[in-house]
Amino acid sequence: MEVNDKVVVVTGGASGIGRAMAQRFHAEGAKKVVVADLDGEGAQQVAETVDGWAKTVDVSDESQILALIEETENQFGAIDLFCSNAGIGLGKGLDEPPEVWQKIWEVNTMSHVYAAKHLVPRMTKRGGGYLLNTASAA
Repeated sequence: MEVNDKVVVVTGGASGIGRAMAQRFHAEGAKKVVVADLDGEGAQQVAETVDGWAKTVDVSDESQILALIEETENQFGAIDLFCSNAGIGLGKGLDEPPEVWQKIWEVNTMSHVYAAKHLVPRMTKRGGGYLLNTASAA
């Protein structure tokens, strides 16, 4: 996909793979790179380097993903590429308490479901768009 003059959202954009994607999309000429992360300060720092927009978002909360989508599209136009990249690696083994596993599930799985639930119908209606899900060894 060519991102020149496209609106791109990257969750988990404050560090690691997300930061690298935001930087690359900016270098490739994206119209706007939205850097979303639970770490709002980190998202702001990355956004400043890519002439982007930072948004503090907890991707485990469906309402916050919907707000991210709506605010982005209201300010910058239709999202062309949504990189559902945020992820966590809290668990150190099978003996972790249930609340740790629940948080991992919410961030690493359900956040992708929420993004798809709210984006795919919009993208289908307007005839295009991309949803990219990142999975890592973490």
